[in-house]
Amino acid sequence: MTSSSLLNCTPLALAGYRMPPIGFGLWLDREMDVSRVEHYLKALQPSHLDILLDIAIPETRARLEAVMALCAASAVSPWLYVICDDERPEPELRRLAGWLEKAKIVPAGMLVTPRAYLKSYQPDGAWPAGVSPEEVRALARRHWPSIALGGGFPTCFTELNRCRPDPSQIDFITHATSPLVHDAEDHGVMESLESLAYIFQSARALAPGRPYKLTTSAIGAWTNPYGEQLTPNDGTRRVTLSDRDPRQRGLFGAAWQIGYVAHAAIAGVDTLTLSSLGPPFDIAGATPYPLFHVLRGLIRGGGQPLLTCSDAPARVATVGWQASDGTDGELWLANLSSEPASVSIKNVTVRALALLDAQAALDDAQWMDRLQPARSLVALPAFGVARLMLE
Repeated sequence: MTSSSLLNCTPLALAGYRMPPIGFGLWLDREMDVSRVEHYLKALQPSHLDILLDIAIPETRARLEAVMALCAASAVSPWLYVICDDERPEPELRRLAGWLEKAKIVPAGMLVTPRAYLKSYQPDGAWPAGVSPEEVRALARRHWPSIALGGGFPTCFTELNRCRPDPSQIDFITHATSPLVHDAEDHGVMESLESLAYIFQSARALAPGRPYKLTTSAIGAWTNPYGEQLTPNDGTRRVTLSDRDPRQRGLFGAAWQIGYVAHAAIAGVDTLTLSSLGPPFDIAGATPYPLFHVLRGLIRGGGQPLLTCSDAPARVATVGWQASDGTDGELWLANLSSEPASVSIKNVTVRALALLDAQAALDDAQWMDRLQPARSLVALPAFGVARLMLE
């Protein structure tokens, strides 16, 4: 594909489809700056926050109370992804219930996972001898009878598929994804987007009629269910099963993120959690990363009628929304390849646009609001991103 190739894109509203609400993850056992979390909750206004916590870690209680207070102040729904002891979970769950009651905290929902089940097991192999996810969920139901309790795992779809919940006993189904399980090369990570439709369809089939909540997903992997540890990485190498992938910080990560949201929206995922406020999948360093701008923009479309381009080639991801009254719309484009692409927008008027480049993303936290004059031919560099305002 040469730089002179011209690609068409005809925006189309999909009847019955909506942009999924988007939130972030937060790990309470990682380095955490409460004031920084507060800043980004206010700046980005996500739908929700998926908070992963291990009850046994001493800092958990204070950090949980601080974060839940921030969620309340920012009108962000907190979902708890709880890790508990797999031999004697009851004392830990009782302790967590006491914390929540004393702090008058009511989460939007909860997934409770015995620690041993963070690892992956073969269907016909030996499984942990402690409590099962079903048993720990039953215990949790005694403490929180009115809170939505999920089935699944905070790890990959593989773990969910090998240990399927009884759909009649859960209020939502959940899992995460990472493309770094098998292939860490650029082409492999981008090609992994093509598998998402099948993953999402399979997960839906495990719990028909239950809300499908995709928890914190990024290019990186926050844990290694298939081995002893994550692959050591100083943040510069492309390696499998690492939580510090360098593409999180660049245009590649921003383009990949748009492709991910596009697949999730078409699949009808109910809620979507992407990257994190702090390690391991941070949205910013000293300055915002390119994907910060993408997520800040896409969050605004949550719940709106879905807009896409059915005629766009696979190398260009498209996702956006139309105003509920059917007038103006917003469309995001991402070049998923290392070759430049020229995209012609058909049958609509482009009112204004913004083109993301790596330097602008780093220098300007308000980049997506710096709109340029309209044009219907959009030139995207390698892994380029554009925001289009339509009428």
